[in-house]
Amino acid sequence: MYYRANFMQIRSRLTIQFIAIVAGILLLSLCFIYFKFRQITENEFYDNLRSKALMTSEMILRDTALIKRPPEQRNNISEPKVLPFRENIAIYTVDGLIKIFAFNFNTDPIKPSELLLLMPGEECRDFSDGRYRLGLRRSYNRREYLVSAESEFDATDLARLRNILIITFFIGIGIVALGGFFYAGQALAPVSSIVDQVEKILPSDLSARLKTPDSHDEISRISLTFNRLLDRIQFAFNMQKGFISNVSHELKNPLSVIIAQLEVALDKNRTDEAYRSTLVSVLEDTRELGETSEKLLQLARIHSEGTQMIFERVRLDELMLQSRAALLRRYPAYHISFDLVGAPEDEEQLCVRANEPLLRLALLNLMDNGCKFSPDHRVSARIFFDSGGKHRVEITDQGPGIPEKELQLIFQPFYRSPQSTQIRGSGIGLSLVDSILRLHQVVLRVISTQGSGTTMSLEFSSHGR
Repeated sequence: MYYRANFMQIRSRLTIQFIAIVAGILLLSLCFIYFKFRQITENEFYDNLRSKALMTSEMILRDTALIKRPPEQRNNISEPKVLPFRENIAIYTVDGLIKIFAFNFNTDPIKPSELLLLMPGEECRDFSDGRYRLGLRRSYNRREYLVSAESEFDATDLARLRNILIITFFIGIGIVALGGFFYAGQALAPVSSIVDQVEKILPSDLSARLKTPDSHDEISRISLTFNRLLDRIQFAFNMQKGFISNVSHELKNPLSVIIAQLEVALDKNRTDEAYRSTLVSVLEDTRELGETSEKLLQLARIHSEGTQMIFERVRLDELMLQSRAALLRRYPAYHISFDLVGAPEDEEQLCVRANEPLLRLALLNLMDNGCKFSPDHRVSARIFFDSGGKHRVEITDQGPGIPEKELQLIFQPFYRSPQSTQIRGSGIGLSLVDSILRLHQVVLRVISTQGSGTTMSLEFSSHGR
C-alpha cells in the first residue's frame, strides 16, 4: 500500500539520519583517542630521548681526558663501526662547534648550525625519515655544550591501535544501523496504528474514534486532536443533515398553508371581506417565508464567506439606534428603550471594528427576539462603554425566561423551545446571531431566570477582529 511504502521511506530516512549522527560522533571520538594517544606516545618518546641525551652528556662531559684529546683520537676511540644504527647522540662545543662525542660520527642528528640558535635551557624537536630528533643546550662546568639525539620510532603499537579503532568503528556502525532500524520501527509503530484505524473509518459511520494511549506524549496528542476533528466533522455532517431536513420543512409548511388558503379562496365565490382576509393571511405567510429565506441566505453566506467579509470601524451607538429604528418601522407595537452608560468624550472610542450590515442584523434579531417573547413586547437595550475598548451591550426582555437545560440548544438552527410553539418564528434568528458574533469575536452570554426574563450580553474585545 502507498502509505506503507511511505512508512518504510520514513523509517529508512530516520535510520540513515541516526547512523549519520552516531557515525560522526563515533568517528570524532575515535580520531580524538588515536591522535591523543599518539601525542602522548610521542611526548613520552621525546622525554625518553631527552633523558638518554642528558645522561650520556653527563657521563661524557665528566671525562675531561677525553674532551682534551685531539679530534682524530676521539673519533678513532668513540666510533662504534660494528654496531647497527638505531639511535645516535652527539655532543658539540659551542665555541667552534667541535664534535667531542657521537655514537656515529658519520651523521649529525641535528645540524650544529640549528643548535646554535638555541638559548640556554631551550630545546628543539624534529621528525623525518621515521626518526625523532631532539636538540638541547646545556651548561657543564661553566661551559656551554650542544647536545643532539635521534632515535627510530617503533610505530607498531600505533598501527595496532589504528586497526583496532577502524574495526571498532565499522562494528559500531553495524550495531547502530540494526538498532536504529529497529527503534525507528518501534517509534513509528503507533503512527502506523493510527493510519490503520483512520483507514477503517467510513463516511457512513463517523462515530468511530481512535484509541487514545495513556502515554500522554505526542502520539496521544495526535489521537486526541484527530478525535476532536472527527467530533467537529460528525457535528458538521449532522448539522448539514438537520439543516437540509429543517429547511425543507420550514419552507414546505408556509408554502402548504399559502396554497391551501388560495385553494379555499378559489373554491367558490366569496365576499370581498373574505378575499381580503385571505390575502392578508397569505401576505403574512409570504413575509414570514421571505424572512426565513433571507436568514437562511445570510447564514449560508456567513459560513461560506466568513473570512472574506469586509470589516471597518463603525460607531456602536449609531448601529444600535439604526437597528432599533428598523425594527420599530417593521413592528410599530414594539417598545425598545435605549440607554448609554459611561459614554466617552472622544467619539473614536465609541467605534468597534465590524461588518456593519451583519452586526446591525445581529442586534436587530436580538431585540426582535426579546420583544416577541415579552408579554408587553418591551425590551431595554443598554451600551456600557469602556475606555479600553471592551464595550458591553445588554438586551433585556421580560419574557418567561429560558430553562437551564435549553441554554445550549437555543443557538442550534431551527431549534424552538416547547414553550414557544405559539409564537411565530423559524428558529434561525439566534443561530444567525451566534454565527455573526463568532465572526466578530464577540462573546455572547445568556443570563436567564425562569419567570424573570432574559438578558443577552455582548462583550466586545479591545482588539476586535
